[in-house]
Amino acid sequence: MSFIFSNHLHRVFLYVLVSIYVVMTGVITEPDTISYVGFSLITPPGYGTFLFVFRKLFGEEYYFFVIVFLQWILGLGSCLYLNQILKKTFKIDKRLLIFIDVILVAPIFIPEYLTVNKIVTQGLAYPFFLFVIAFLVQYFFLKQKKYIWFLLTAICLTMLVRTQFLFILPVLLLLMIYQWYSTKNHKRFIVPILVLVLMPFVISGIQKSFNYVVHGKYINISSTGLQVMILPFFVADADDYQIYDDPNTQAYYKHMYQIALDRKLLDDFYVPVNDNVFHHFDYNFVKISYGVLSLEGRKFLMPENPDSHEALIANDQFLMQMWLPLLLDNFWKCVDLFYKNIEHAFGGFYIMWLCILLLIASFYIWKEYKDRLALFSLIVLLLMFSNILLICMVQHSIGRYMIYHQWFIPVLFVILMDCILKRKEIQD
Repeated sequence: MSFIFSNHLHRVFLYVLVSIYVVMTGVITEPDTISYVGFSLITPPGYGTFLFVFRKLFGEEYYFFVIVFLQWILGLGSCLYLNQILKKTFKIDKRLLIFIDVILVAPIFIPEYLTVNKIVTQGLAYPFFLFVIAFLVQYFFLKQKKYIWFLLTAICLTMLVRTQFLFILPVLLLLMIYQWYSTKNHKRFIVPILVLVLMPFVISGIQKSFNYVVHGKYINISSTGLQVMILPFFVADADDYQIYDDPNTQAYYKHMYQIALDRKLLDDFYVPVNDNVFHHFDYNFVKISYGVLSLEGRKFLMPENPDSHEALIANDQFLMQMWLPLLLDNFWKCVDLFYKNIEHAFGGFYIMWLCILLLIASFYIWKEYKDRLALFSLIVLLLMFSNILLICMVQHSIGRYMIYHQWFIPVLFVILMDCILKRKEIQD
């Protein structure tokens, strides 16, 4: 009893320390904060609406503090909830729960993330994602059928906060189709499968409707033309304007390329000695995306009013039309950079291949022995790969896009250690 009490005391002490750190750190605003406060056309509506509601309730002077408080509640609450679900599912030894606590709360106090203190989407997206995993475990492992609707609702809300969470859908759809096939229970799975298939269209429709109500523009340009154009533009050549037939498109491309060339932002200028072309891409990503393709693109198209919504929409549509021909013209260079982006997202070549081997091993063990931990490992690794592949298509692989899966491997390791300890105790 005293050891159990001590274990609980350790966990309480951890959460108190994290809470003190949150209070001492205070409110942190980022350059992106103003985009959410101002309901920018290029951001999903979820987080901006969250800020708007509490700004109206508590006023300009205090509402950021309220936001941090709510993000603190959600952050710690989601960590506790998922920890309890994992404990119940895998019968984890109480001595190891503190390690899972440390892993899950790490993004709250690691300076790079500070998910509670920063007024950006991670404040909602991280706890929402932990709830998604908890509901998924309750539905697939604990066989609590009602949690499918909690799961689908949580995914929908999370996607309204960050479009990035589209990566959940193919993995969950794959699981649902397999369950449907293996059980032949059409009645149970047909509706959730239809909801998953329709969800991207529903989310896009909600974003368009929101933008129409707020800005009078029925459009969704969150993670579209600007994002997909950056990778092929980075590796393109000066004479690639010739792939376009339209003179305006050719003029636009030559103007953008010359600016990027003058600023030494493209792959021609990376230093090949002790370096990697990805590092140059990563370092200059924002300078290319915002500094050239967004800012200069809007100035080129609408010099009289480059900051207008019309300029933003016109530039995004222009880039959307340009990216596929440019990608196909520089296909293998794009594939090479895409691979390097993925490798960086995993943390290096060896970690990437370790994750691939873990994925294969998890699938084999689950198929052969129907092991519950192997299935959980397979699911979380599929989510990891899905997230990384999606991000690396449209962004550089920086930490704030990866925090949603970075805890997977350490948590799996803790649960595996629990299994080893139990087997040792049985043998003894």
